[in-house]
Amino acid sequence: MTRTGLQVITDSLKLIGVVAGHEVPTSAEQQDSLARLNELIDSWGVHAQTMYVPRRVLVPLSVGVQTYTFGVGGVINHPAPLTLDAASYLTTASVPAEIYLEIASDQTYVGQPVKTLTGTSPEAVSYTRGAPLGEIWVWPVPSVASTLVLYWREPVQAFPDLVTAVDLLPGYARALRCNLALELAPEFGRQADPLVVQMARESLADVKRANLPYLEVAMDEALLGDCGGGYSILTDS
Repeated sequence: MTRTGLQVITDSLKLIGVVAGHEVPTSAEQQDSLARLNELIDSWGVHAQTMYVPRRVLVPLSVGVQTYTFGVGGVINHPAPLTLDAASYLTTASVPAEIYLEIASDQTYVGQPVKTLTGTSPEAVSYTRGAPLGEIWVWPVPSVASTLVLYWREPVQAFPDLVTAVDLLPGYARALRCNLALELAPEFGRQADPLVVQMARESLADVKRANLPYLEVAMDEALLGDCGGGYSILTDS
């Protein structure tokens, strides 16, 4: 489904009674509402369950270079994400294999005693957010050129203007329309109908459920005692 910013704004203003029927918001109302719409989308960018665009990006690692700027205009020229989902590196074999890497926490980075250690293969990366550029830190410092692989998710695309159509996954059009109505109501001196409030909550919950990651089901080792092995749902043993 595609929607323009003006379509989302007009439909949202109808929900709170600012416009009716085939009326169109004034130019000032359109510009103010577009700013609120993109602020809403920006706020969704800090919630993992409202982000749905998967990214897999290859980053060439240079010998002796440990840090790489991350963000539009940086070495990794993509919008800087909230967090990384995963990281790996490609081996230099004739058939490259992708080797999983640890994403180091801030504490792990601080606790690393020899930060400038060199090595032929990376073992961990650390990601620091920043504005306008974040930073990827690779450990150990590469002594051989290789390729880093980064995985993350991005939120729904912001609306660049009022007339450009933006592609939306199922559920997002309703969630944007209803939740934008709640954002706009105070600015226009309106009280959102309880039904609109309920629609906003339900539509956003639908989007979050759809974006839940697929995870492997595992059993806590503490529940296995000393017997080891696994559990069979067929024999309950």
